[in-house]
Amino acid sequence: MSASTSFLIVGAGTMGGVNARLLANNRVPDGTLAGIVDIDIGRARELAAATNTQAFADIATAVAATHPTAAYVATPDALHRAPVETLAGLGVAILVEKPLATTNEDAAAMIEAVTRAGVHAEVNYSNRWNPPFVAAMRSVTAGELGVVKSFNARLNNTIASPRDRLTWSRGTTPAWFLMSHCLDLAHWLGGQRAHSVYASGGRGQLSGIGIDTYDWIHALVRYDGGGDGVFESLWTLPESWPGNIEFNFRAVGTEGALDVDTTLQNVAVSSTRHRFPGTISWDAQRMTAFVRAMRGEAKSRVSFADGAEVTRILVAVHRSLHTGQVELV
Repeated sequence: MSASTSFLIVGAGTMGGVNARLLANNRVPDGTLAGIVDIDIGRARELAAATNTQAFADIATAVAATHPTAAYVATPDALHRAPVETLAGLGVAILVEKPLATTNEDAAAMIEAVTRAGVHAEVNYSNRWNPPFVAAMRSVTAGELGVVKSFNARLNNTIASPRDRLTWSRGTTPAWFLMSHCLDLAHWLGGQRAHSVYASGGRGQLSGIGIDTYDWIHALVRYDGGGDGVFESLWTLPESWPGNIEFNFRAVGTEGALDVDTTLQNVAVSSTRHRFPGTISWDAQRMTAFVRAMRGEAKSRVSFADGAEVTRILVAVHRSLHTGQVELV
């Protein structure tokens, strides 16, 4: 039997909590929970108490005390570089939440840090494990679509997501938080490098309640192979929207097309309200895949280079929002 892989969770927010509970509840084969790190020690202690582990206020102390095999970094979007560099320097394997970085400089620095240290590192673009997209990739790999040339995707949340669920939403945008998933899927399924971007977006509804960020962002991305994609991410769906999320993804190739819609989750319940309970779950499979790749038992599926490609596109998206011009990626 393989030795267990112990994970340090860095960042005790929503995604840190999700994966800490997966590990605490033995949902990841051979995966265990070593501890929780957060600069807000109160938050770290709260999650640690809920998952029966230790809480720490800094990474170095936590690593010295727990000797983890790996760490999952779930700090806010723009704050991944420092923990990744620290963990790499301490020789700890890293799974970092998407997006890898919000600047090209930070992405390059993280790639350099993990390469220099020789540690295993991946980005948590978890939709590559989402069952409908796994099936989509099988169709692409089998050649059913031919050469994929066109993408049309929208990934949207209700206003409750930036207002109530994400405490640091004013420090990011719906493109970093949501569109990054769509861009990664297009990169994965299409295998093309982005060339240029034109983006537009709107503000007002969120800034009116004290969250100074975009309500929505639309982006047209052109790829080197001659294809393109239209991507939408919006943070202001009405709260009455069932399930909090809308996710539609279309890919069209020279020989065929596919559509993925995870919005309705295949189950509808009507009682005091109408809702679509979440049924498509893949978080445990994604973390298990990281463990297997780290041990050399499987191929790594989302490299830091993949994460840097999405960062390059989104940096250009946000430049285009400011300039109103087409921007090279």
